Amino acid sequence: MANLKSALEVFSKSIVQPLMYLSVAGTVLILGILLTNQTIVAAVPFLQLPVFAVSGKVIYNSLMFIVNNLAVLFCAGIAGAMAKKDKGHATLIGLMSFFLFLNANNIVLEAMGMLAEPTQLGLVGTGQSSVLGIQVLDMGVFGGIVLGCLAGWVFNKFCDTKFPEVFSTYGGTKFVFLIAIFIAGVLGVVMCYVWPVVNGWINGLQDFMYGTGYAGQFVYGFLNKLLIPTGMHHLLWM
Repeated sequence: MANLKSALEVFSKSIVQPLMYLSVAGTVLILGILLTNQTIVAAVPFLQLPVFAVSGKVIYNSLMFIVNNLAVLFCAGIAGAMAKKDKGHATLIGLMSFFLFLNANNIVLEAMGMLAEPTQLGLVGTGQSSVLGIQVLDMGVFGGIVLGCLAGWVFNKFCDTKFPEVFSTYGGTKFVFLIAIFIAGVLGVVMCYVWPVVNGWINGLQDFMYGTGYAGQFVYGFLNKLLIPTGMHHLLWM
């Protein structure tokens, strides 16, 4: 029980770190929204100057890119936060693992004929999305969280691994990355078959909480309070 509690505490602290920066991003994002809002621009003539229009687009589009790619931040941030040392290396390995995961997922979806065709609304409602320009399963932040946790755990377990001198190049953090390559690849393949089932469960729980009135509100409130001590209540409202 003590080990489980300790693991949950580490996880909760790790998952909160990427969220800490969203308050800053959200505050500045408001400025971008104000500078690009047609009603406000029409009411305040000097905002129609090109410098304000371009500045508003830069602020809005740049920060929305971060918001729309939170999974990347979670993966890199959690891996770095979980690492007991060499956090910079752990963060970099987490980031590279996510790139590998995206490509593996996309290649398998294409090979199996499972890539969704975009509609007039793009990929909305297809169960897939575009992450960093790569069409993959729409896992929201969960893919980044899972991969970040795995990368952090593997890093702590194998970052001190040493090999005979002839293979010393592959020791330490390089060995961790070698393991991460296989983990990210396998996870990208497995999720093609596992995630649609998990997504069905999540949608079912969401529909229950949304459509059953007080009963659904009770379940949401109960789970939220139950998970607060671990910090995992973030997963519920996401």
